[in-house]
Amino acid sequence: MGIPAMKNILRYTALGLVAALMLIPFFWMLVTSLESPQSLVRFPPSLVPRSPHFSNYAAIFRELPIGTFFFNSIKISVLGTFGEVSAAALAAFAFARMEFRGKGILFSIILSTMMIPFQVTMVPVFIIIRWLGWLDNQASLIVPHFFGGAFATGAFGVFLLRQFFESVPKELEDAARIDGAGRFRFFATVLLPLSKPALAVLSLFVFMGIWNDLLSPVLFLSSEEKMPLSFGLAILQTVQHNFRYDLLMAGTLLSIIPIVLFYMVAQRHVADAFLRTGVKG
Repeated sequence: MGIPAMKNILRYTALGLVAALMLIPFFWMLVTSLESPQSLVRFPPSLVPRSPHFSNYAAIFRELPIGTFFFNSIKISVLGTFGEVSAAALAAFAFARMEFRGKGILFSIILSTMMIPFQVTMVPVFIIIRWLGWLDNQASLIVPHFFGGAFATGAFGVFLLRQFFESVPKELEDAARIDGAGRFRFFATVLLPLSKPALAVLSLFVFMGIWNDLLSPVLFLSSEEKMPLSFGLAILQTVQHNFRYDLLMAGTLLSIIPIVLFYMVAQRHVADAFLRTGVKG
């Protein structure tokens, strides 16, 4: 066996060990979701359930309106992701392809907002939402993302897409102008299709942030039927539901399914976009 083959074996062995370590929390989550409440306090814990309780997954739907929570999370996350990515793309296009006074200073101010946590702006945002009459309305969780969002991903998205837009050759824009395309048409028909990798990565980050967010729904909403899934999982840890960690893990496993599906779709688009992106000379 040659040295290159041995290096490949060692490389893939190391990658396999790292992957196994990354999967351990998910495996433990699966085991816990199949245990009974009595088995959870047993020591030492068992790595394989002796009598799997698949009924835990059905019990979640009896304990909570999981279907309503799921629909609310999908609605808020999809619309919020679309709004934040759209706003970031438009702002990034202006910073990357347009010249105007104070561009550098304004871009620095936007980047500086990444250092400000949401807890700092929570009170002003709450006052604005109350003034708009959006308390206990899902618009309070969706509309702000169309104006940059309440998370650091807003500024990060502008930075990421700006860097990617600047990497697109100027010759493409010049060719589009010769063909009669305006600035917005170039942005929509040329720049965005070439930017699928960056858009997919940003969409994934934003979607995960909105999907897992618990603070904003608790802050702006009060009706249980308008709450997202993160709220439903949180109340499984309360005295009212007897701290059912078996149900919590079952619900958590169900909650990661949309994120995994989103990642699979985004990964496919990223690979496809990298293969097609480029200028043929």
